[in-house]
Amino acid sequence: MNKIILILLVSLGLQTQAQINYCDSMTITGSQLNIIIQTNNVNTPIQYWCTSSMCGVTLSEDCMAVVHSIFNFTNPTTGLMYDTINTCITYNTTGTVITCCVTWVWNGTSWSRIMSPTYIDEVDKVEIINNKIYNLQGKEILRPKGLYIKNNKLYFND
Repeated sequence: MNKIILILLVSLGLQTQAQINYCDSMTITGSQLNIIIQTNNVNTPIQYWCTSSMCGVTLSEDCMAVVHSIFNFTNPTTGLMYDTINTCITYNTTGTVITCCVTWVWNGTSWSRIMSPTYIDEVDKVEIINNKIYNLQGKEILRPKGLYIKNNKLYFND
């Protein structure tokens, strides 16, 4: 009985396949106006593509396509083309339907993927109190005359 269970587990383990996240393999080319997005090393069509602006305006939709073409029309509020777009894809892999999204930003010459920050920390203000005296050019002085700086504060001496 133990051998049958072991053989069953081994055979199931050998048949599982690694799932590829198609969003990680998306690439974008083209200008700010005419955009083409595709998935690299994916031989099957994506079931559903949808690209929209960050304010929810749908720019393009495709279904059962390998390549997704977008015409980035003018934002009616600003009169400029959208510089940030969001592309979502829905695909089926091993019986599981997956939807993932990628945000793209136009940097003036090309589209770039926005990556999620992994760590954010606050910078603490460091106050140095060393009682040294500096003139307005930042040079250390011994006897102040007129305006001078001491412990990051501005003083005036007659």
